[in-house]
Amino acid sequence: MDISPNVLRKDTVALIKQIETQIDEVNKVAFSKNIEPSQVRDSAGGWSLAPLLLAKTMAYNTLVMLQNKK
Repeated sequence: MDISPNVLRKDTVALIKQIETQIDEVNKVAFSKNIEPSQVRDSAGGWSLAPLLLAKTMAYNTLVMLQNKK
């Protein structure tokens, strides 16, 4: 399946927006508990913010890799 770099860029930007929305939710939970976002844990006891930050980093890396070489 061939997907153009432009389609991948568009989808990656949309993904970053979704990740940002999820990060905002973690921030809201942290604010309501009067703690730092990095201290919020999920129902399984894992850190809530870490996988979101990793996903965001990977998405930005994808955008960098898709840049046209000049």
